[in-house]
Amino acid sequence: MPLHPDPRFNAFFILTGVTFVGFASGFAPCLFDVDTVDACVAVSNHWLTVLQDAGDHIIDWAIALFHAALRSHGA
Repeated sequence: MPLHPDPRFNAFFILTGVTFVGFASGFAPCLFDVDTVDACVAVSNHWLTVLQDAGDHIIDWAIALFHAALRSHGA
């Protein structure tokens, strides 16, 4: 039985799951070896920077899109 009638929705769940597993795999050594906590903090800081940069880009893109929509309607 499919998860959802729309196969694109199933692809979203699969992509989200693969992304989460990939992200979590960077932290796997911390779960079992306390001596690697410093490395996990470094990985965490790296991902924080990546995600903040991606978020900033999305916000800038949304603002530019909004301004372009206003210009196209003569506002």
